[in-house]
Amino acid sequence: MKRLLLAALTLCLALAMSACMGPNSQEAIQQTDRLLISSGFDAVPADTPARMKHLESMPQHRILHLVRGGKDYYLWADAANGQCLWVGTWQDYQRFKQLAWDMYNQGGQDRLDYMDGWSSGPVDWDMWGPW
Repeated sequence: MKRLLLAALTLCLALAMSACMGPNSQEAIQQTDRLLISSGFDAVPADTPARMKHLESMPQHRILHLVRGGKDYYLWADAANGQCLWVGTWQDYQRFKQLAWDMYNQGGQDRLDYMDGWSSGPVDWDMWGPW
């Protein structure tokens, strides 16, 4: 039930924020990068052909939820601009949501998309190194 409520709240927030700014505008991407950095997400570069191919196959510019090694991780794929995979913990994601909400309430514009239950299929996540 909590997951459903969280997904609904995040979707409402994303829709409200996207009304003013497209999700792939350069300004929105830069704002999101700043939010990710401020929230504690780590940027893992797509510095090999295998990483880049995997990064490009992921949904872009959306928060993705992944369980790896029994731990929850939140990912943000940016193949076109930063060519990196942003990786955060549950705590990082909570800070990210709070900062995005604060920005929205202060008149800032940002877009926050969330995909829970996203499946990458059979991927060797170890190619991205330890998180």
